[in-house]
Amino acid sequence: MPKTDRLTSHIRLSSALKRRLKVAAAENGRSLNEEVVLRLEGSFEIDASQRERLKLLLANAQAVLDGG
Repeated sequence: MPKTDRLTSHIRLSSALKRRLKVAAAENGRSLNEEVVLRLEGSFEIDASQRERLKLLLANAQAVLDGG
């Protein structure tokens, strides 16, 4: 994301969640901000292969519920 597109925002996190994010950021070699942004952006994305896998899983679950 270009720096000109960035906005500052403040959010409230539990201390436990902030610790988890800081650990994940360190493990991934990112800043806390980068970790949060990547996780938020990722929550809005689903690619075609994931979508197809989910369709298959749902179809299988429906078949089980339908008895067959």
